[in-house]
Amino acid sequence: MNNEYWLKRWNENRIGFHKAGVNPLLEEFLPQVIKVPGRTLVPLCGKSADLAWLVSQGHQVVGVDVSEIAARAFASEQGIAMTVANEPPFNVFRGERIAYYVGDFFNIKPERIGRFDLIYDRAALIALPRERRAEYAQYLKSLLAAGGQMLLISLEYDPKKMEGPPFAVTESELRGLFKELTMVKLHEYDCIDEESRFKERGLDWMKEVVYRIG
Repeated sequence: MNNEYWLKRWNENRIGFHKAGVNPLLEEFLPQVIKVPGRTLVPLCGKSADLAWLVSQGHQVVGVDVSEIAARAFASEQGIAMTVANEPPFNVFRGERIAYYVGDFFNIKPERIGRFDLIYDRAALIALPRERRAEYAQYLKSLLAAGGQMLLISLEYDPKKMEGPPFAVTESELRGLFKELTMVKLHEYDCIDEESRFKERGLDWMKEVVYRIG
Protein backbone atom coordinates (compact mmCIF):
# COMPACT_ATOMS: atom_id res chain seq x y z
CA MET A 1 0.00 0.00 0.00
CA ASN A 2 1.73 3.19 -1.12
CA ASN A 3 1.04 6.78 -0.12
CA GLU A 4 -1.16 7.37 -3.16
CA TYR A 5 -3.45 4.55 -2.04
CA TRP A 6 -4.03 6.13 1.39
CA LEU A 7 -4.32 9.66 0.01
CA LYS A 8 -7.01 8.40 -2.37
CA ARG A 9 -8.87 6.76 0.52
CA TRP A 10 -8.86 10.04 2.49
CA ASN A 11 -9.76 12.12 -0.56
CA GLU A 12 -12.75 9.88 -1.26
CA ASN A 13 -13.66 9.67 2.44
CA ARG A 14 -13.31 5.88 2.32
CA ILE A 15 -12.01 5.66 5.86
CA GLY A 16 -13.71 2.59 7.28
CA PHE A 17 -10.39 1.97 9.05
CA HIS A 18 -11.01 5.02 11.28
CA LYS A 19 -12.34 4.18 14.74
CA ALA A 20 -14.32 6.87 16.55
CA GLY A 21 -13.49 7.61 20.17
CA VAL A 22 -10.50 6.66 22.26
CA ASN A 23 -9.31 3.09 21.90
CA PRO A 24 -10.28 1.29 25.13
CA LEU A 25 -7.19 -0.91 24.78
CA LEU A 26 -5.01 2.20 24.97
CA GLU A 27 -6.77 3.37 28.12
CA GLU A 28 -6.57 -0.07 29.73
CA PHE A 29 -3.03 -1.10 28.90
CA LEU A 30 -1.01 2.12 28.69
CA PRO A 31 -0.35 2.05 32.49
CA GLN A 32 1.31 -1.36 32.00
CA VAL A 33 3.63 0.08 29.33
CA ILE A 34 4.71 3.47 30.67
CA LYS A 35 4.25 4.94 34.13
CA VAL A 36 5.23 8.58 33.53
CA PRO A 37 4.04 10.71 30.58
CA GLY A 38 6.75 11.43 28.03
CA ARG A 39 7.45 12.14 24.37
CA THR A 40 5.05 9.94 22.42
CA LEU A 41 5.04 9.04 18.73
CA VAL A 42 1.89 7.84 16.95
CA PRO A 43 2.73 6.66 13.40
CA LEU A 44 0.10 6.66 10.63
CA CYS A 45 -2.30 8.26 13.09
CA GLY A 46 -5.11 9.47 10.83
CA LYS A 47 -7.55 11.62 12.80
CA SER A 48 -7.53 9.36 15.84
CA ALA A 49 -8.93 10.75 19.10
CA ASP A 50 -6.15 8.78 20.79
CA LEU A 51 -3.80 11.69 20.06
CA ALA A 52 -5.90 14.14 22.05
CA TRP A 53 -6.37 11.61 24.87
CA LEU A 54 -2.61 11.13 25.17
CA VAL A 55 -2.17 14.91 25.37
CA SER A 56 -4.81 15.02 28.12
CA GLN A 57 -2.78 12.44 30.05
CA GLY A 58 0.28 14.69 29.99
CA HIS A 59 2.18 13.26 27.02
CA GLN A 60 4.03 15.39 24.49
CA VAL A 61 2.60 13.89 21.30
CA VAL A 62 3.90 13.67 17.73
CA GLY A 63 1.57 12.19 15.11
CA VAL A 64 2.54 11.35 11.54
CA ASP A 65 0.28 10.72 8.58
CA VAL A 66 0.45 11.25 4.83
CA SER A 67 -2.93 13.01 4.62
CA GLU A 68 -3.46 16.70 5.34
CA ILE A 69 -7.21 16.00 5.27
CA ALA A 70 -6.67 13.74 8.29
CA ALA A 71 -4.64 16.40 10.12
CA ARG A 72 -7.22 19.12 9.56
CA ALA A 73 -10.09 16.79 10.50
CA PHE A 74 -8.28 15.84 13.72
CA ALA A 75 -7.79 19.49 14.72
CA SER A 76 -11.40 20.36 13.87
CA GLU A 77 -13.03 17.36 15.54
CA GLN A 78 -10.95 17.65 18.70
CA GLY A 79 -11.29 21.44 18.90
CA ILE A 80 -7.53 21.98 19.01
CA ALA A 81 -6.09 25.23 17.69
CA MET A 82 -3.10 24.39 15.51
CA THR A 83 -0.71 26.50 13.47
CA VAL A 84 0.74 25.17 10.21
CA ALA A 85 4.34 25.49 9.05
CA ASN A 86 6.05 24.15 5.95
CA GLU A 87 9.14 22.25 7.07
CA PRO A 88 10.14 20.19 4.01
CA PRO A 89 9.49 17.39 3.45
CA PHE A 90 6.59 17.91 5.90
CA ASN A 91 3.80 20.33 6.66
CA VAL A 92 3.66 20.48 10.45
CA PHE A 93 0.52 21.28 12.45
CA ARG A 94 1.36 22.39 16.00
CA GLY A 95 -0.84 22.85 19.04
CA GLU A 96 -0.32 22.72 22.78
CA ARG A 97 1.86 19.65 23.52
CA ILE A 98 1.15 18.17 20.07
CA ALA A 99 2.77 18.26 16.64
CA TYR A 100 1.26 16.54 13.61
CA TYR A 101 3.65 15.87 10.71
CA VAL A 102 1.96 15.52 7.31
CA GLY A 103 4.10 13.50 4.95
CA ASP A 104 5.78 10.15 4.41
CA PHE A 105 6.56 8.44 7.72
CA PHE A 106 9.73 6.99 6.20
CA ASN A 107 11.14 10.52 5.93
CA ILE A 108 11.05 10.91 9.72
CA LYS A 109 14.59 10.95 11.10
CA PRO A 110 15.61 10.80 14.79
CA GLU A 111 18.25 13.50 14.30
CA ARG A 112 15.47 15.83 13.15
CA ILE A 113 12.56 14.84 15.36
CA GLY A 114 14.32 13.32 18.37
CA ARG A 115 13.56 10.04 20.10
CA PHE A 116 10.53 8.93 22.05
CA ASP A 117 9.73 7.47 25.46
CA LEU A 118 6.60 5.83 24.03
CA ILE A 119 5.65 4.70 20.54
CA TYR A 120 1.97 3.82 20.17
CA ASP A 121 1.09 1.76 17.10
CA ARG A 122 -2.64 1.21 16.90
CA ALA A 123 -3.05 0.38 13.22
CA ALA A 124 0.19 1.30 11.43
CA LEU A 125 2.09 -1.97 11.18
CA ILE A 126 -1.05 -3.84 10.12
CA ALA A 127 -1.60 -1.29 7.33
CA LEU A 128 1.72 -2.24 5.73
CA PRO A 129 2.29 -5.21 3.42
CA ARG A 130 4.88 -7.74 4.56
CA GLU A 131 7.65 -6.33 2.35
CA ARG A 132 7.52 -2.95 4.16
CA ARG A 133 7.29 -4.20 7.74
CA ALA A 134 10.99 -4.85 8.38
CA GLU A 135 11.91 -1.33 7.25
CA TYR A 136 9.10 0.10 9.36
CA ALA A 137 10.21 -1.86 12.44
CA GLN A 138 13.78 -0.58 11.98
CA TYR A 139 12.43 2.99 11.89
CA LEU A 140 10.53 2.44 15.12
CA LYS A 141 13.61 1.05 16.85
CA SER A 142 15.71 4.01 15.66
CA LEU A 143 13.12 6.43 17.09
CA LEU A 144 12.86 4.77 20.52
CA ALA A 145 14.71 6.49 23.35
CA ALA A 146 16.89 4.50 25.74
CA GLY A 147 14.48 2.75 28.10
CA GLY A 148 11.55 3.61 25.83
CA GLN A 149 8.59 1.31 25.27
CA MET A 150 6.12 0.55 22.49
CA LEU A 151 2.44 -0.24 22.86
CA LEU A 152 1.53 -2.12 19.69
CA ILE A 153 -1.87 -3.50 18.73
CA SER A 154 -1.85 -6.19 16.05
CA LEU A 155 -4.45 -8.28 14.24
CA GLU A 156 -4.47 -11.98 13.49
CA TYR A 157 -6.87 -13.77 11.16
CA ASP A 158 -6.77 -16.39 8.42
CA PRO A 159 -5.10 -14.57 5.49
CA LYS A 160 -6.47 -17.19 3.09
CA LYS A 161 -9.95 -15.80 3.74
CA MET A 162 -9.22 -12.08 3.36
CA GLU A 163 -6.62 -9.92 1.69
CA GLY A 164 -5.54 -6.86 3.68
CA PRO A 165 -5.29 -4.12 4.56
CA PRO A 166 -5.52 -4.46 7.47
CA PHE A 167 -3.03 -7.30 7.26
CA ALA A 168 -2.70 -10.23 9.63
CA VAL A 169 0.60 -10.05 11.56
CA THR A 170 1.42 -13.03 13.73
CA GLU A 171 3.24 -13.05 17.05
CA SER A 172 6.11 -15.00 15.49
CA GLU A 173 6.55 -12.35 12.77
CA LEU A 174 6.54 -9.60 15.39
CA ARG A 175 9.13 -11.41 17.49
CA GLY A 176 11.33 -11.59 14.42
CA LEU A 177 10.88 -7.91 13.62
CA PHE A 178 11.72 -6.83 17.19
CA LYS A 179 14.09 -9.63 18.18
CA GLU A 180 16.56 -7.22 19.82
CA LEU A 181 13.85 -6.05 22.24
CA THR A 182 11.72 -7.64 24.94
CA MET A 183 8.17 -8.35 23.79
CA VAL A 184 5.33 -9.19 26.19
CA LYS A 185 1.80 -10.10 25.10
CA LEU A 186 -0.59 -8.19 27.36
CA HIS A 187 -3.96 -9.18 25.93
CA GLU A 188 -5.75 -10.93 23.08
CA TYR A 189 -9.38 -11.46 22.23
CA ASP A 190 -11.61 -12.39 19.30
CA CYS A 191 -13.05 -9.12 18.03
CA ILE A 192 -14.91 -10.44 14.96
CA ASP A 193 -18.36 -9.73 16.45
CA GLU A 194 -17.36 -6.02 16.57
CA GLU A 195 -16.18 -6.07 12.96
CA SER A 196 -19.12 -6.86 10.71
CA ARG A 197 -17.31 -5.47 7.65
CA PHE A 198 -14.69 -8.19 8.00
CA LYS A 199 -17.34 -10.87 8.42
CA GLU A 200 -18.71 -9.66 5.10
CA ARG A 201 -15.24 -10.14 3.60
CA GLY A 202 -15.23 -13.78 4.67
CA LEU A 203 -13.66 -13.93 8.12
CA ASP A 204 -15.11 -16.02 10.91
CA TRP A 205 -12.51 -15.01 13.51
CA MET A 206 -10.17 -12.09 14.10
CA LYS A 207 -7.94 -11.55 17.11
CA GLU A 208 -6.82 -8.18 18.38
CA VAL A 209 -3.54 -8.59 20.28
CA VAL A 210 -1.82 -6.04 22.53
CA TYR A 211 1.98 -6.09 23.06
CA ARG A 212 4.52 -4.20 25.13
CA ILE A 213 7.83 -3.98 23.30
CA GLY A 214 10.99 -2.38 24.64
